[in-house]
Amino acid sequence: MDETARLWVEHSLIEDRSLTDPSRDGVWTVDLLRDLDRRFNGNPLVSGEGGGTFAGKWAIQLEHGSPELVLLAAEVLLVHFLFVGSVTYRGKLDVLNGTVAGTTVTLDPESVPLRAMRQGIGHPGVGFNTRRDLQVGYLIDFCLRLKQLDPDERAVLLKDAWALRDFADKTDKPLREMRHIVLHLLHPQTFERISSGRHKREIAAAFGDLAETPGLDVDERLLAIRGKLTTLMPEGNAPGRAIDFYHPPLRVAWESAGDSGEGTGDLEALEWKKQIVLYGPPGTSKTYQARGLAETIIRRAALNRWGFKNFVERTALVETTVAANIFWVQLHPGYGYPEFIRGLRLDGDRTRYHPGLLPAVVDRYHGQGLPEGLAALPVVLVLDEINRTDLSAMFGEAFSLLEAGQRGRAVTLPGINPDEPPATLELPKDLYLIGTMNEIDQSVETLDFALRRRFLWRECPFERETLLEIIQDRWADAVRGTTYDYAAEQISRFADHAEQLNTAISESAALGRAYHVGHTYFADIVFFLGTWLSTRKNRPANGGYLWSQPRDQPQPPLLDLWNRSLKPLLEQYLAGVDDRDEQMDHLRRAFLGQ
Repeated sequence: MDETARLWVEHSLIEDRSLTDPSRDGVWTVDLLRDLDRRFNGNPLVSGEGGGTFAGKWAIQLEHGSPELVLLAAEVLLVHFLFVGSVTYRGKLDVLNGTVAGTTVTLDPESVPLRAMRQGIGHPGVGFNTRRDLQVGYLIDFCLRLKQLDPDERAVLLKDAWALRDFADKTDKPLREMRHIVLHLLHPQTFERISSGRHKREIAAAFGDLAETPGLDVDERLLAIRGKLTTLMPEGNAPGRAIDFYHPPLRVAWESAGDSGEGTGDLEALEWKKQIVLYGPPGTSKTYQARGLAETIIRRAALNRWGFKNFVERTALVETTVAANIFWVQLHPGYGYPEFIRGLRLDGDRTRYHPGLLPAVVDRYHGQGLPEGLAALPVVLVLDEINRTDLSAMFGEAFSLLEAGQRGRAVTLPGINPDEPPATLELPKDLYLIGTMNEIDQSVETLDFALRRRFLWRECPFERETLLEIIQDRWADAVRGTTYDYAAEQISRFADHAEQLNTAISESAALGRAYHVGHTYFADIVFFLGTWLSTRKNRPANGGYLWSQPRDQPQPPLLDLWNRSLKPLLEQYLAGVDDRDEQMDHLRRAFLGQ
């Protein structure tokens, strides 16, 4: 990969030669880049064209292009893929070879750039794959603007990391993941192997005390932090004595389980508002993300308040405190004010007022009992299924304390025990609330609008790329003896069909997008596939893991997933609907393809 990046600079960006075949000149020229920019950035295709896929639209945009233009287009995509470890080698080759298919252009699989496709530097996340048009569009624009410079000016610019950063940002294209990838490929010693602007901000915030010079931008702060960490961790924290923010113990101090992207992250939103709700269809990993968010906000506070040395050397204490400072409650219609704030309970032969969960959380914050010199850490209360009870009634007097600026103000609670002063409640600034909500749960019709504005909200929808990431992550444990690459093509088709099923659910008058099926339901395909393959001596013919080839019939694992998971769920959703059988047949065909 490093060699490919070097060849890209020397042969293609400074000169005009092909990246994959340096003997071929006149490929990376201003005229061809301008033509590619006109065809791609100047001719965006609507969603249905080209079969609705990037590859289909790309083929239309390259129609009647010269062999040199087609080769340039393939090599632009190669650079686009160079960083990516979340796309398989076969998947990358399919796109590259599909670009040159039907032309006189061929790609040498033994060339250094093509061999680099077997490797990867990082996982750019869902946004990189779902908006490939923006990523490739930015890359084309960057290369065109660069090639329009005088050759000597271009060579000087490519050697100056910070001048190149400024140049990379001077565009009207969205500064998405590709911006960070390009800078890392060209200057890996200066720019982190991070493709997410959000990740960069979160890391810089977590380790900000190590960057002592004020006024630096996020990339400059990260470089200063790395320099300090090299001194503090001379043995590194990754293979080869390297410092890597995606390896422990650094990773746990900043990373939460939300999407990597460019917008405001969950951690940033929670730190600002103190309260956040993760909402969406069932099975979209809301609980998992809530737990990761709760853990990270406490670990980050430990790093900032205790200092890097204590954070690293007292890992066990950090983790013990994280576990003790997270409170979790599953809400339901029977859970209310007495359980949450204060209620009457029998105490011996008397009835007395006893504090509920929220005062216990506050008491935990004030009584952490940490060693001398270590500041208290935040406490987090997770309200799972937040819309299954009457929140306004449950919060009672605490309702007003959720408002910005009201932390630290005490309110008097009703009900006085004999011989005791009136009870009060005060919410510390270090108390955070995270709610999760399934939109289809109608236990409570609406949430009070005044309560809604006290929370920030983040939707957790079904995402095709997240499903593929979950399947790849579970593959090795569930599917023994078969590598993911063999089934990658049909797994990709499976993800398409999952998306088609949710589209059909959206279009159903009886359902709608709130009834989408989440990733975790579909991800069980690895279990059914692993079980089926364990009984077979040979792999399915022609790669027919989920659909037989060439008959294109659903294989047993796909039918198992439908019959044991998806069908019962959808039948429950459609219970009482007059045309349930017709709707189920339509949904079945959308998913199984028949």
